[in-house]
Amino acid sequence: MSLHLTELNQQYLRKDPYNRLQNLFSHFAPADILVTSSFGITAGVLLSMVHSIAPNHPIYFLDTTYHFPETLAYKEQLQAKLNLNIVTLKANPSDSQDTLDRKLWETNPDLCCQINKVEPLNVVKKEHKIWVSGLMSDQTEHRKALNIFEQKQNLIKFHPLIDFSNYDAMLYLMVNEIPNHPLMEQGYDSVGCVHCTQKGDCRMGRWAQFAGKTECGLHL
Repeated sequence: MSLHLTELNQQYLRKDPYNRLQNLFSHFAPADILVTSSFGITAGVLLSMVHSIAPNHPIYFLDTTYHFPETLAYKEQLQAKLNLNIVTLKANPSDSQDTLDRKLWETNPDLCCQINKVEPLNVVKKEHKIWVSGLMSDQTEHRKALNIFEQKQNLIKFHPLIDFSNYDAMLYLMVNEIPNHPLMEQGYDSVGCVHCTQKGDCRMGRWAQFAGKTECGLHL
């Protein structure tokens, strides 16, 4: 299949998210496909689809060491239910410790995200051609403008859920009996690191003390 993005977007726009993923794994070598998950509120949607289509495909998880205990418990819960093949990534220990010592999330959250998320994933991205993520268009203004396929440096980004709404995601989880993230019932619509996440609608609780910041940098 050609990697011409316009052609790919036209072809995949007519498909539902599950069939998009089916096609992707049918036409591209699994070794070329990178799947990541933060095990956030809607993570179970993408993970259950990938599990159904490619059961043992690696799921890369960025352990910033700042996750909520509930997120780590949810990761274990989904891993047990779906028999996920989770590969954990972490930053260089000395660099991560430096962000902790300086409480970098309070003064420079972009740099904290760069060290604990972007740099560890950059190492793995070099080994793949296509990056699958569960971004949805109603989460931020930036995500609203994304296509199913996007060029990101030397990678093709693939967003099979981009036209899924939050309602669609919640309905999917319920119908497919996928457990909810335990923080959802406490008023969290989006969950990241404990220092930078508050309760709030959509992503309004993420980096709430820093006006204009809605992304960690992985998807920009």
